[in-house]
Amino acid sequence: MQPIPHDVQAEKALLVTMAYADPSGNALLFPRISDDCFIHPNHRVIFQAMKSLAAGGLPVDPLAIWTEAQRMGKDGRLGGSSEVFEFFRTGEEVQRPEVLVDSLNSYRHRRELIHLADHLSSQAYDLTLDPTESIHEAQTGLHRVSLDGRKDDGESWEEIASAMQAGEKFRVKGLDSMGHWGITTLDSVAPIPSGEYVTVGARPGVGKTALMTQIAVESARRGLKTLVVTMELSRVSMRARLASYIAMVPVQTLKRGDYTRDHVREVANCPNILANGRIQSPSPGIPWAKLDAMIRYEVDKYGIQLVLLDQFDKIGRPTVGRGSSEAYSFGQVSTGIMALTKELEIGFVLLCQLKGDAEGREPTLADHADSDRPGKDPAVVVHLWRDKDSNLKAKIQKNRDGGWVGKRINLDFHGDCQRFIERENETAPVLTGSIYEARA
Repeated sequence: MQPIPHDVQAEKALLVTMAYADPSGNALLFPRISDDCFIHPNHRVIFQAMKSLAAGGLPVDPLAIWTEAQRMGKDGRLGGSSEVFEFFRTGEEVQRPEVLVDSLNSYRHRRELIHLADHLSSQAYDLTLDPTESIHEAQTGLHRVSLDGRKDDGESWEEIASAMQAGEKFRVKGLDSMGHWGITTLDSVAPIPSGEYVTVGARPGVGKTALMTQIAVESARRGLKTLVVTMELSRVSMRARLASYIAMVPVQTLKRGDYTRDHVREVANCPNILANGRIQSPSPGIPWAKLDAMIRYEVDKYGIQLVLLDQFDKIGRPTVGRGSSEAYSFGQVSTGIMALTKELEIGFVLLCQLKGDAEGREPTLADHADSDRPGKDPAVVVHLWRDKDSNLKAKIQKNRDGGWVGKRINLDFHGDCQRFIERENETAPVLTGSIYEARA
């Protein structure tokens, strides 16, 4: 059996160096190291005492460390004050303690991977457990270790001035918009961002999938590599909707095979759109862990920049454990979408079902059918609905960066070819304080 990765000599050298170092130097080291970096129990107690002293603005030296360990009730593990003084007297200081920090973090990550592998191995042999949940747990664990292992010291606020002096745009690297609505007002005031997800909500039959089709085609037309993931439609049905939008031919005509040469020519004359788009049609109930892996594969292999997912309630959620709730389970999926979108710096549009009651009533964020998280977590939330006179409208319910919250947009829906066309708007937003509101 191989030994557990560790280096107690490096642990001791780091502690000795920090005990005699300038407080300003230690202030840079403490955020980068944790208790788990120290495998020797005495070293862990000493580090905890040092960290407590530094947090209180107190000097870090052998006597103060021993006193703090007594206050914490952990002095018994160290033997006595003479042992503590001997520990520091026999240790050697190093010139670059940050190198030891990186080394100890590397050992810690290796131990975490070993622990994760052992845990997953035992789960794999337990036939009473759902292997899908084990896969999800493995991906979550690996993702956590991966993020924790990155060398990211944050940045100073002085970077704000530097960025402005350089004329930089304050946004995630990439395009100004990581998706296009094909609706002028939305493209102008609520563009699809990179690194944050967008929710499109509507009651059944209002046109969520049609709007997804429009966003997909218009984004691909403008050069974005676009992936449509639908759990409601087959690939053939999704293909028919895309062709309907491109060639302006009714979906039913395509399904019957009654389309003409002109329709074929319309589609063939859009090679850029066709080359930029892909379809995935997994089964309803597929766990988020598998969707996550599928999307990562598409991004890695095909350079996908925008993902459209239809729809939230069709995603299989982690099993609700003791002490948890279904709301927590939904929240885990939303958190996964946020993490994926941020990490890959892609655009992401999530379709969500709104409650079917009170037809004709303008929806609110409280009307999300399965969970309130798709209304709370995204950067942008847009709802579609039909009023009591069957007029179709869109409303910006949330817009983290662009304002215009409450803006209503009148739409004409040409369902035969999956198109939304904007009409003259009935509301004009007015600025009240620092928040845009729509005049009723």
